[in-house]
Amino acid sequence: MILENAFEKINRYNQLCVHYNLVAESIYRARNVHNDLFDTSFLPFLVAGLISFDLGRMMGKGDESRYDPDRNGFAKILMNKLHEIRQHIQHLTHLSLADIDVVKEHNNIATAYRHLSSGGHNSLHQKGKEFHVGATKIMHFINPALFIIVDSNSARALNLAHNVEYRNTTQPGYSDTKYIESLRQVQVDIKTFGVTEFCSLEIGTPMARIYDKLSFATGSNWY
Repeated sequence: MILENAFEKINRYNQLCVHYNLVAESIYRARNVHNDLFDTSFLPFLVAGLISFDLGRMMGKGDESRYDPDRNGFAKILMNKLHEIRQHIQHLTHLSLADIDVVKEHNNIATAYRHLSSGGHNSLHQKGKEFHVGATKIMHFINPALFIIVDSNSARALNLAHNVEYRNTTQPGYSDTKYIESLRQVQVDIKTFGVTEFCSLEIGTPMARIYDKLSFATGSNWY
């Protein structure tokens, strides 16, 4: 279902989501020249990606708070969380979704997801709420060939296509368990379609990003 009319969905996404593409492609280029994706040098690109991908309202106000980890704001919390998740997913930063054993890496991925999405005093959300969509976007920008973004549109598509237990609402009921199941289903989709054929849908675009465009378009009922 998600991979049906794939070329048409990607073209429609590219027509309507130019702003997302421009930012994402800049982050991917920066990612390729940074040796440490969990330190201060790459942090500004993660912040820019979150702002541009519609999460600025959750990140507090002021550029210093958002970008400078020496301030007691979003950047400092994000920097701490990046240090926490490094041990869990650093070894996955150069692998694609076609390469990994999702079941074997379940605990590592789920732990990283929980660190990034948790609410409370050290939440990335300025009001202490959970930060699920933001967690998937941070993980995606760290490795766009492996980690998919799950927002309400893609959650709707994953529910319809693969019965991942997201609700068809603005709050679909995100969780680390559902994220792992989503990765597993996406991996099956890609391998069934054919890895080479799938990557050929948009040459030069990271694997998980291609799927993001397809699931977003499907969940948005564009095709």
